[in-house]
Amino acid sequence: MDIKDIKYISTIVEMASFSKASKKLYISQPALSQGIRRIEAELGVTLFVRDRTKVVPTAAALQIAKEGMPLVLKAEALTQSIINQGTDVAYHVRIGLSQFYGHHMLGKTLKSFQQIEPSWEFHVVEGESHFLEQQICDGLVDVGLFPTPIYSQDLESYPVLDEQILLAISVENKKAIDIADSLMTGDGIREISPFGAFPFILLREGLKLRMLVNRLCQAESFVPKAVIGSETLDSCRSLVEDDYGITFLPNTLNSKGDDDKVKFYPLASKLCCRQLVLVARSDRAKRFHLSEVAHIMQQFL
Repeated sequence: MDIKDIKYISTIVEMASFSKASKKLYISQPALSQGIRRIEAELGVTLFVRDRTKVVPTAAALQIAKEGMPLVLKAEALTQSIINQGTDVAYHVRIGLSQFYGHHMLGKTLKSFQQIEPSWEFHVVEGESHFLEQQICDGLVDVGLFPTPIYSQDLESYPVLDEQILLAISVENKKAIDIADSLMTGDGIREISPFGAFPFILLREGLKLRMLVNRLCQAESFVPKAVIGSETLDSCRSLVEDDYGITFLPNTLNSKGDDDKVKFYPLASKLCCRQLVLVARSDRAKRFHLSEVAHIMQQFL
C-alpha cells in the first residue's frame, strides 16, 4: 500500500461514495474500484461493504483514513517543497494546458505573461484538463489554460476566449456538404439528426468536448454512429480531412479560415458555446496577475 492507495481509501471514506470519490480523484470509477480490490487482496482485509444505496467503510478503512491521510498531506507538501527548491517561484510559472491548446496557443500565452514581467521563466505541463485541474489544486501547476466547465470551487478562472463548437465535414464528402448547406440558417445548422447515416469521429468518453457533444446529441435524441474515439482534436481534424467521417471541432482550430480540406458549419444550439479560461488558485492568480494576463490574451487572440 502506497501514498496513492491511502488517498484513494481516505477519499472514499470522506465522500461515502465510489462515484463521488472517483470524480474528486479525477479517475474513472472502474479504475478506483479495481484499485480498492487490489489493495484488499494485498492487505487481506475488506475495506468497504457495498450495497445498492451506500458504501460503509470497515474499521480497517477508517484506521487507514485517520492515520494515513496526514502522511498523504506531508508527502504532497514535501513534493511541493522540492519542486520549489532552488527556484524563485515568483519568477517561474508552471503552465498546464492540453496538447491541442499548446500547439495552437502556447506562443501567445507565453507572450501575454511576458507583457507583465519579461523575466518570468516557464515550465509547460501538458495533459487532459481534469488532470491539470487537480495538479493546480495540489499546487503542482501554477496556471492552467483550458475550456469550461471548471469543477473545483477552490479555483479562480479568467475568461480569455469564447469558443464555438463547429460541425466539420471533409470537402470530399459531397453528400454531407449538400445536407449541411441545405440546413444552414442565419444562426447555423439547427439539427444534426439528418447526418445519422454518416460515420462520426469523436473524442473519447470523459473528455470535456465529448461530454458537450453528448449533451448536444441527447437534446436532439440523436445517436451518432461513432466509428473512432480519438484522444486529440488534431487527430479528429486529420481524419476528417481524409474523409473518414464527420466531427465536432472548436473554432479555435479554424482561426485562420483554413477550409481547403475541411468545411466548418456553425451550430445554432446554445450548447455549442463555451469559454477558454485561465485557471489558478487565488494565491497564484494574484502572484501572476492573471486578470491582466487574460486581458492581454484577449487582444492577442
